[in-house]
Amino acid sequence: MTPILSIIIPQYKTPELIRLCIRAIKKFSVLQPEIIVVDNNSKDASLDYLKKIKNITLIENKRKCHGADAHKLALDLGVKKARGQWILLFHSDSIVLKKGWDEDLIDLTKNYPGTIGATTIYRDINPFAPWYAKLLRYFKEKSSFFNYTFNTTDKKIMSYCFLIERQFFLKTGYEFHGSKGDVGDSLYQTHIKNKKPFILLGRKMLNRFIWHTSNATSLAAGLMSDEKSKQKFLHKRNQLLSSDIISSLLQNKALDKR
Repeated sequence: MTPILSIIIPQYKTPELIRLCIRAIKKFSVLQPEIIVVDNNSKDASLDYLKKIKNITLIENKRKCHGADAHKLALDLGVKKARGQWILLFHSDSIVLKKGWDEDLIDLTKNYPGTIGATTIYRDINPFAPWYAKLLRYFKEKSSFFNYTFNTTDKKIMSYCFLIERQFFLKTGYEFHGSKGDVGDSLYQTHIKNKKPFILLGRKMLNRFIWHTSNATSLAAGLMSDEKSKQKFLHKRNQLLSSDIISSLLQNKALDKR
């Protein structure tokens, strides 16, 4: 049966997070999405784990490229394998937290015929932050704290949860490898902005179903040198691992066999 949704997840040396990412997708999805993981020559425990779990498509990218180049190549490899009506570009440090999140996302596009995708301009989604931190962020971004909009933007488009209709994407002939800038932003500016209806999700809406740790792969690959960024990542990772939902996912090995 042809899947409604194909989720493409590039992965490089994030054993703990890729386990959480896949288990969360399996636990909270209702559309039985096709899960495609592209490993960028990790040669570590994360690859060993991926080889053992069921009901994913594992692609081993053994080309010697690093950082953004490896990520872009992985997406191209994943797209070629995808069969779904919709493609979701995903990061291994993106963890879904709500039952039916996938159906909610697809249903949103169905409400507006002709819509070819959805993503966000926001980074650092943190549903586990203290209430006062959330309140401060709310007032800081009140003017753009929308649920979603079709208005075009000049702000950077993020790609850690980027939905695109597969047939539209294939017709563009677009390839991520060799493109300039962030993959989501480049695709948006080239083929979507002012051309096709496209949904920009607000922080409040994404908070309902996803956690994005941010920079996990950069840290694993040794590409993150800024100490402040490192500490920010580690703080968010500790928040993530201290939550009951995440503890439950880490203990639920049965999801690997489902």
